Amino acid sequence: MSLEERLSEDLKTAMREKNERRLSVIRMIRSGILLEKKKPNAPATLPDDAVIRLVQAHVKKVKEALETAEKVGRSDLAAEAKAEIALAEVYLPAALSDAELEGIVRGAIAESGATGPAAMGPIMKAAMGKVAGRADGKRVQEAVKRILGS
Repeated sequence: MSLEERLSEDLKTAMREKNERRLSVIRMIRSGILLEKKKPNAPATLPDDAVIRLVQAHVKKVKEALETAEKVGRSDLAAEAKAEIALAEVYLPAALSDAELEGIVRGAIAESGATGPAAMGPIMKAAMGKVAGRADGKRVQEAVKRILGS
């Protein structure tokens, strides 16, 4: 079952259970899917990696809202954002551990033959292709800087 199909089934389940928060999260993700499908030359069913990117974008937006809510002292909004993040992360692949991420970054450095911080672009490109949604760009960038700095 593709991720898009799983979202459709979970939407139906959330409707039956009258789980408003879960229903809202799934609807937000599905609206992004529908927008992608309306683009010219879009496939009838989006591949899982495209759906994962949409879920990641949604999680990133909610995390930014969470940071803002925490800065202004709105614990009620922060709690809602945390719950929404937890519901959306169910549709993401398991995150890489720090050791796994470091191994991928070291492999990307060896592959690109980079020697210093000036070669960050090619290293990031190679590493991001390998992490495939299991780590965000900020984490990968921090790992590259840490490894190149040592």
